[in-house]
Amino acid sequence: MEVVSESHESVFRLDNLTVNFPGQSGPVPSPLQGLNLDIRANEITTILGASGCGKSTLLRTLGGFVLPEDTGGVLYKKQFLTGPTTDIVMIFQENNLYPWLTVKGNVGFGLRFRKNAPKDLNKSVADMLSNVGLADAARAYPHQLSGGMRQRTAIARALITRPQVLLLDEPFSALDISLKRRMHSLIHKLQDETDISMVMVTHDVEEAITVGDRVLVLGGNPAGVLVDADARGPEMRDRYSKEYLNLQKEIEEVIF
Repeated sequence: MEVVSESHESVFRLDNLTVNFPGQSGPVPSPLQGLNLDIRANEITTILGASGCGKSTLLRTLGGFVLPEDTGGVLYKKQFLTGPTTDIVMIFQENNLYPWLTVKGNVGFGLRFRKNAPKDLNKSVADMLSNVGLADAARAYPHQLSGGMRQRTAIARALITRPQVLLLDEPFSALDISLKRRMHSLIHKLQDETDISMVMVTHDVEEAITVGDRVLVLGGNPAGVLVDADARGPEMRDRYSKEYLNLQKEIEEVIF
């Protein structure tokens, strides 16, 4: 595990994180058994690993949807997470839009239940749709949208509530390569503008390097961090650079 310097604030600190699932004959252990890890604030962390290594379970635990054993847990703002919080929003592979609502209705839905909702909801929704390039699709329904547009709607719906953390579980796996790359650019743009902390799980090595400021590879049982790489800098946005290809090779040798 990489040692996080004091200059890097942690958004999450995993302290002896252990997750078990209920089974007919007793608890069924997940690969997450005693995991210790810091995830830094105000950057994009991407998580890779072979199927079954616990990366999606980890993401759901960060969101408060899966509760760990009492022996440890996830510290968020120096307090152990005990369930979901409005500070943390998760986007799943399935965008889960409401089919009976327009794009505008979907994006503005979450604001109805927030105590600190902006006074002018229509303007807030319009501004967010403009930011994600959906201003012209405000009156469209989900079935009328392309896959990329639906996923942008889901991202806009998440961001308009101004979360501190955005969790993404393989959000672009169903998109073609062109749409994927457009979404990668959108993620970088939004992170630059909002300074939000993001954690994204993916199976795509290129996506992890291209999107992430930091790339973590989980593996083993119990799971540990096999690779912890800094992926910032222009050379890591160039798929043909020496640095990019070296990191891609290192990760693929660990996973495959």
